[in-house]
Amino acid sequence: MELMISVGIIVLLAALVLPSAGRIYEGSKAAKCQSNLRQLGTALQAYRADHDGSLPKVFDTVTSVFWFQQLVGTKGAYLDSPTVLTCPGKKDGTPWPFNPPTRIGYGMLDAMLWYPTTHRSQEESRLMLRVQRPSQWPLLMDADYPAVYGLDNPTKDAARDSRYAARHNLLANILMADGHIEQVAYGDKRWHQKNLNENFQ
Repeated sequence: MELMISVGIIVLLAALVLPSAGRIYEGSKAAKCQSNLRQLGTALQAYRADHDGSLPKVFDTVTSVFWFQQLVGTKGAYLDSPTVLTCPGKKDGTPWPFNPPTRIGYGMLDAMLWYPTTHRSQEESRLMLRVQRPSQWPLLMDADYPAVYGLDNPTKDAARDSRYAARHNLLANILMADGHIEQVAYGDKRWHQKNLNENFQ
């Protein structure tokens, strides 16, 4: 009888502890993701200092190089390790076939290319000085594609290059242009293109 009572107590304690442990584990992944984004923000600041205030192109149509490749490439190693490009909450482990090969868990917003016309120009300079309120401008985010071309309707079913990835307890981590981190759920339209255009000179 005493053995049954002991087993019952252990089972009860496990039922209480395991959900909490799961939440703590998920919270630690979200915190690691935020740390990664801050390191990427620091790398982008260093890149800007070396390139007259310009950010790397989100995707260079001439060289077929994404922004993160310009941070880890041989021309300027702004990141100590490409592992910082991997969000710990990204479930699929499919590596991008890029050089260097790595698993990308973040996307850079390319929305500034829409202004002042309705079409994008991949050659337009990424001068962050043109952003009037950096604290309201999303720069990097949890994403399933390295380029995010707009956040007008960021639902779960939207194209992967038109949304963030809410992979941390249904929230996505967003690095804002001023360096702080925000969290957002699917369906939030605060960064609609019209709003961003008003925040851009």
